[in-house]
Amino acid sequence: MNLLVKCLAIGITTAAFATATLAANVTVSGSTTVASAVMLPMEQQIEASAGVEMEIVANGSSRGIADLVAGTSNMAMISAPIDVTIAKINKKDPTLLEGVNLVGHQIGETVVAFTVHPSNPVSSITLEQLSRVLDGSITNWSALGGPNMPIIVVAETSGGGVRSLTEDRLLDGASISAQLREFPNATQVPTVTQQLPPALGISGAVGAKNAGARVLETDT
Repeated sequence: MNLLVKCLAIGITTAAFATATLAANVTVSGSTTVASAVMLPMEQQIEASAGVEMEIVANGSSRGIADLVAGTSNMAMISAPIDVTIAKINKKDPTLLEGVNLVGHQIGETVVAFTVHPSNPVSSITLEQLSRVLDGSITNWSALGGPNMPIIVVAETSGGGVRSLTEDRLLDGASISAQLREFPNATQVPTVTQQLPPALGISGAVGAKNAGARVLETDT
């Protein structure tokens, strides 16, 4: 099964101005993909190894960094390379990260999955076709060998790591301009896609697998 990228960096980012020694209670906020794939399943193991108690807040990569900068979180989870995440934040608010030094640490890898409704006969899609869907050039499944129905892209809200990486790789950093339904986190996307026949979902592969979603093959 080929997907958008072979490896998607999953990182925890810490600010240089944060305390060097972690307190007994640590708040970690950010990527829903990292939270569901790594932090929550391994929470007890991490706490035992580090000697801390964690509060894990899954609220999106950009929000996690905003929490970190605001001092309400000790670490931020991101599900896209740090340069991509920072670029997306700077596009929205050029002042948020002024004077802030962020250091990323990769703790795992995943891939981006594109999911469709079980009734959709389309089984594969090229990256060029994906780009044209996301920029609004292709608007109907019939152009991809599917039924005559509009394509509705289902994704997390802007600023989420999986979506940011997809926009960076397929749209040169531009925002998705296709017909779009947004949800607070990427883990909701596969479930919604299975309930919406015209949907093309964008999520992490782990979340898609856990939801039993049907994933399109791509050419790289």
